[in-house]
Amino acid sequence: MLDVSFWELLIIGAIALVVVGPERLPRLMRTLGLWAGRARASFQSIRDEVEREVNIDSVQQTRRAVDREASEAKRRVTDAVGQADPSRAAGRETGQSGQSSESAESAATKETGDDAR
Repeated sequence: MLDVSFWELLIIGAIALVVVGPERLPRLMRTLGLWAGRARASFQSIRDEVEREVNIDSVQQTRRAVDREASEAKRRVTDAVGQADPSRAAGRETGQSGQSSESAESAATKETGDDAR
């Protein structure tokens, strides 16, 4: 973060020693260390919160993309089934949902059963 060399820290320490005095310097250093720790913890907390929010947006975007792909795949399967079995597609379009194909199958079974006797 800050580009402070050893010599710069030594000069700052010497000035603090002269200004504050040798009796109060250790207490001042402890207080400064405590404030620095609190500031670092606050910045870390803010950074974690921002990362969480960004991650939530990313997850929501991924979910929307997966939902779009799923609906597209469902549409493709429905179209493919409709092309493979037109009677089923017609039943679905009229809202019968396969009742016409079931009745056609039962009629075919009855005819086959009658022929076998």
